[in-house]
Amino acid sequence: MTLVPIGADGLVRLDGTTLVKVAGIGADRAFAASESLIAEGVAALLSWGSGGALHPKLSPGNLVLPKSVIVSQKNVFPTDADWHNRLVARLQNHLEIHSEPLAHSPSVLTSSREKSNFSNHNDAIAVDMESGSVAEMANRANLPFMAIRAIADTADMAIPASALNAIDEYGRLRPMRLLSSLARKPSDLVPLARLSRGFRAARTTLETVVRLAGKDLLAF
Repeated sequence: MTLVPIGADGLVRLDGTTLVKVAGIGADRAFAASESLIAEGVAALLSWGSGGALHPKLSPGNLVLPKSVIVSQKNVFPTDADWHNRLVARLQNHLEIHSEPLAHSPSVLTSSREKSNFSNHNDAIAVDMESGSVAEMANRANLPFMAIRAIADTADMAIPASALNAIDEYGRLRPMRLLSSLARKPSDLVPLARLSRGFRAARTTLETVVRLAGKDLLAF
């Protein structure tokens, strides 16, 4: 494995042409990351990571390559059709792919009831907290946009408070926070274990995307 240095500006430069910015969790961080990439002169924007299922047919590890991202009823941003089609062609024989819309949520949907209520307001199949911001910034800058999200939590899966308390703003696990949360609520252990398996499946899928997509992972 080759370690790639992170610059003082928080950017990772790959193969001389590709820039990666770890946004962290939430819309504001995604906006800021997109702004910094646009300032660097990027030619396209890609939202990458995990997401939550809104439809019961999705399982952990399923891949969502949406044709559009829904921020609100009046703000629906299409992904780049050529980019989307090239990715599907590369990956469809290896991964379960869904191309229905991806929705933006301003907060974590922590229960099946919250997910169900949220999905009643749109026709999205999955949800995250960052892709809407990246899509909006790409639209403002007139840049091609794509989202690649692997499902971590299913529509019926609860996200316990211990999970939220145990991660920082970049989604990194903080073990002492986790132990403290579990000490207060040991019953969270079972749903935490299920969620952990879901995130491992999502990570495996994203690694597979990188391995199989090749240059089609990029816009050009």
